[in-house]
Amino acid sequence: MTRLSFYLSPFSFFLLFAVACDSGAGASSTREEGAATLEIWQGFKLEETAVFRRMMKEFELEWEAANGRDLTVTVHFVAYDDMFPKLRTASLAGLTPDIAFVDAIKVTDLALGQALVKLDELESFKKRYGTRDEARREFIGASFDAGVVNRKGIANLYGLPVQTTTVSMFWNRAIFRAKAGALRAAGLDPNRPPRDWDELIEYGRVLTDVDKGVYGFGMHSSLWFNFPMFNMYGVDVVAYDEAGRALPALDNDNGRAALNRIRTIAASGVEGGAWKRSALFPEAGFLNQKYAMINTGPWMVENFANGGLDFDIALIPAPPQADIDALGLPPKAPEWVEELGIQAWSSSNVGGQTGVIMRTSAQPDIAFEALDYFTSEARQREWASELGQIPVRLAAWEDLDTSKYPFLPRFMQQLRLSQRIPQIVLFGKLELDIFNPEIDLLLQKPDYPVQTMLENMERNLEELILGRINESLPDAGGGSAPKG
Repeated sequence: MTRLSFYLSPFSFFLLFAVACDSGAGASSTREEGAATLEIWQGFKLEETAVFRRMMKEFELEWEAANGRDLTVTVHFVAYDDMFPKLRTASLAGLTPDIAFVDAIKVTDLALGQALVKLDELESFKKRYGTRDEARREFIGASFDAGVVNRKGIANLYGLPVQTTTVSMFWNRAIFRAKAGALRAAGLDPNRPPRDWDELIEYGRVLTDVDKGVYGFGMHSSLWFNFPMFNMYGVDVVAYDEAGRALPALDNDNGRAALNRIRTIAASGVEGGAWKRSALFPEAGFLNQKYAMINTGPWMVENFANGGLDFDIALIPAPPQADIDALGLPPKAPEWVEELGIQAWSSSNVGGQTGVIMRTSAQPDIAFEALDYFTSEARQREWASELGQIPVRLAAWEDLDTSKYPFLPRFMQQLRLSQRIPQIVLFGKLELDIFNPEIDLLLQKPDYPVQTMLENMERNLEELILGRINESLPDAGGGSAPKG
């Protein structure tokens, strides 16, 4: 995933985009004698780009037949990690594309910078879906939500999901088989991974063999990989009031419970210290069969398969029943409680890319039609069956042939339980400067209070990010979301 390498203050960052877009309005596409052009920047891998180009050529032909006008769609490759900086530079020169596929985390930065078209205000969107809520019903909810941004108290849709991913639990079946007898003796099923975090520790005690350097679990410490824990424990990180003022929302019972759970796992003796900066990275430890379980995403499937691992994928463990009861946590999928039991309280985060329309586009309605075409059921079925990608439109999930990609249904199930990354600008700053230093202290020092971490994070969040966002709002004041 992208990690932004430069940090402007949010205010100056927004101003840069707003001024640049105003000065370059209408520069990104042309209209000549009834002909239309669209320029798309995308950063898919090579084989994905080839399929996408083919789909856009099909869109051209279908659009021309329906509208009696010529349309030229130009698809440019921009490396995924370079997309955001290049959009910034292009904005200054008035040379932004009509459509850009950006890291879903960055939609908030662009929307608050007034660089994007509000899709739900387009006539083409209203004709196709009517309302934002109606559109959301057709997509993976969490992936769709990544395109919704609250600006000055008003929420709008600024993008559609074009590629989605999530984090799930990977478990090494060979390590489980080798300990099958001991697992059964402990009352545990060796043919499945744990369903909640207490059970993970129980499994880990059997699977861990310190003498051989094998541990039950390898845990990430970065914020992005800890969002599944925050999500399932109901931690919002940031909240917005009716005026659109951003407030820190960490210092409450849910925040304390999530951090205590992370600390409990790290101190359990079954976690291999993967969270330490100098330790064997969770994915490397899993590949070398040193960690029996880790949480990671679809991007690692090919590496693990090529490494000859006998592994499977499952839902991330849920909060134990005692935590659910104490905090009054609702299930992430109420309709699945009977089928999944406690794992209906599992959750994860959502990554991937969102297709946005730049405000400089002279053809925003045609650009929306192109986005809608790519995310249609038919195109998403092709996207999944040819490339193993997760369809962003739910209708494409029905009777989908996943025989070539047997792990795809596991990730699809996890996505139905997942939530978007909180709406916040400068995510890299939140992760690297606010969360990571504090989580290191929490896990390294047993006497470091969880409450101190929460207070430090809220203060830094307010000072470094939220306070400057709120400067542009009338009667903006300090404060935080209600404490639990």
